[in-house]
Amino acid sequence: MHDERPVRGSGILPTDAILLLLAAVIYGGIFPVNRLAAEAQWPPMGFAFAQSLTAGVILALAAAARGRFTISAGQLLAYLIIGGLVVGLPIGILVSAAPHVDASVLTLVLCLSPTFTLCIGVLAGFDRFDWRTLAGMLLGVAGVAVLALPDVGVVGSDGIGWFLVALIAPVMFAAANNCAKWLRPEGASSLMMAAGTLLGAAVVAGVVMLALGSAALPSEWTGTTAMPLVLATVINAVFFVLFFELVARMGPTRFSIFNYLAVAAGILWSLAVFDEQPAASFWLALVLMLAAMYLVLSRKPN
Repeated sequence: MHDERPVRGSGILPTDAILLLLAAVIYGGIFPVNRLAAEAQWPPMGFAFAQSLTAGVILALAAAARGRFTISAGQLLAYLIIGGLVVGLPIGILVSAAPHVDASVLTLVLCLSPTFTLCIGVLAGFDRFDWRTLAGMLLGVAGVAVLALPDVGVVGSDGIGWFLVALIAPVMFAAANNCAKWLRPEGASSLMMAAGTLLGAAVVAGVVMLALGSAALPSEWTGTTAMPLVLATVINAVFFVLFFELVARMGPTRFSIFNYLAVAAGILWSLAVFDEQPAASFWLALVLMLAAMYLVLSRKPN
């Protein structure tokens, strides 16, 4: 089950850096798309299910055409775990929070993913913990506090609860970063992993949707309803191929620097699409979280 391909010990190659930037720009768009889905009355788990299923089917057909899509018991388990952690559950959480918290603010939750990624690696014995890690964690917590404290103009009192719920998402993303390395079947291509993970995410989201008695689709189907699904499908199909390719090349902790770029891209997408004007304390929180990531990611690799 474990991917044994070696991870480069030092530096990031220019091609990897370009792919990392591309992945961040693409994935940053998912946050305004989540808000568009909420405004179009998509049920949160229904939207997670629909986007995962459509993108997964498209990639599975592409993998099958190349003769590279296979499913064993071990692969199925990996697809379900990674898919549930990276799409099936967190996207439902973020879509639920989207009507209550600005998309640019929700984007900041990605800043906590690198620290969580490293912490999970440390707890699992695959990485080391040092003072930079501790300082980074404290700065990340300070950034969250700036956003969540009342009367600072970033998250309104009615949105604090939803913002705190949204913090579950980066924990899941961090777990998925590590599992993408640990659980990857030997010889599995990035295309096959992306297809299987998205289909696994659809299964997890579908089970949760049925358990909650949630609707799968909006009550009315229009162009406004279809647009978020089309955009989310394209984002997922392209991003997850890049995700598995980059994690295999760089390792989960180094890949998590992607969140630094995705935060910036997500904020710019949100400002452009919704013309949001964050309060000054928003930028303070951003600086604290980016400083946290710098401390965590500038440490020497294990």
